[in-house]
Amino acid sequence: MTETGLREAKRRATAHALAEAAFDLAVERGVDGFTIDDVAARAGYSRRTFANHFSCKEEAITGLAVERLREGLETMPEVPEDTPLLDWLMALARHQLSGGMLPLLQQLRHLAVDHHGLEPYLADVQLQIRRTAQDAVSARAGSNVSRLSSHILVGAAYGALMAVLDGRVPIRHPGDTSEGLTVDEFLTTVFTHLRRGF
Repeated sequence: MTETGLREAKRRATAHALAEAAFDLAVERGVDGFTIDDVAARAGYSRRTFANHFSCKEEAITGLAVERLREGLETMPEVPEDTPLLDWLMALARHQLSGGMLPLLQQLRHLAVDHHGLEPYLADVQLQIRRTAQDAVSARAGSNVSRLSSHILVGAAYGALMAVLDGRVPIRHPGDTSEGLTVDEFLTTVFTHLRRGF
């Protein structure tokens, strides 16, 4: 690994430790129950190091979601080139909601209910999810699909996903017996409507 690669890996590891500490403290104590110094101490870093990565504890709390979003794109399984764009987008959405991302986003939403200062940071995460999907779809489609069409497609699909992320559509996790659809049932319903209409 190059020196630049090592520095980037160290930077990511530090940001991860700080974000994980902030999120864990928020879950344990509530957003108002801890300080930046508590986050830095739990992660084993200084307040100055915290400031090099995050502007405030709210940004750090949502940092895990941003990290998982980035990692999700990096680990997206290969999909055959001839896969229709709508099927590929469904695979992307499924992958983005896997790996614990959905429960993490739901936990952040619950924290934001009690601490409204977290809402803009959660909204930014949701915007980043949509933008990364838009960039990925545009790159995948290339010149085969107009820019407007790709925006309409992502807007429709991810508009529906936002209903899950803001809690308006309940989703069950494996082993959960509560009301609601599974992630696969939800995605199948959304993408069936996108294919066939309403």
